[in-house]
Amino acid sequence: YYIITEPRHDVLLVCCSKQQQQQRSKSSNNDTTILTLITIFRICLLIVPFCMAYSQMPTTLIVQGNVMNKAFGVIDAATINCLDALSVLIFGAWTGSYLYPELSRRYKIKIPTTYKFAIGSALGALSMGWALIVDGLIRDEYAKTGGQISILWQAPSYIFIGFGEIFAVSAAYEAAFTASPPQTKALASAVNIVCIGGIPNV
Repeated sequence: YYIITEPRHDVLLVCCSKQQQQQRSKSSNNDTTILTLITIFRICLLIVPFCMAYSQMPTTLIVQGNVMNKAFGVIDAATINCLDALSVLIFGAWTGSYLYPELSRRYKIKIPTTYKFAIGSALGALSMGWALIVDGLIRDEYAKTGGQISILWQAPSYIFIGFGEIFAVSAAYEAAFTASPPQTKALASAVNIVCIGGIPNV
């Protein structure tokens, strides 16, 4: 047994206005999400200069190391690459345990994210600058004696690039994760990875 009543206009108006508000809210959230991702992309682009230098480590530096003498009879172009990982471990511990706390405690300084990108890129540039100097030394030695210089000359390049990672790469992940709203953290991290590994390699 059903009782059919006439619809109430005031209830319909409330329902319609709620639906309109929800639609407006969804479109506003979508616009905000797109703007946030664009902002994160622009911030993460700051890591591209560093990652262009970083991508030379497993390629150009290995090629350069192959025309250099082994150190201690065992350290060759592939082995000296481990200096990057050691540099990250040592400087990461020092930066996190000493540098940042001291700057905060003594001088009330918190290094801005953009400065971290700049420091990382400067260290990447130092790494590539040193690689150019080593290239000159390789050519000079070959021209003079026909011999090779030690692979240890490459060490500063790996140390600089490892130290740069502490600032640039961690800043990129931090910016992508903290600046994005909860529903887009995975997508923001993907945008960051494109800026770290995709664009620099192109």
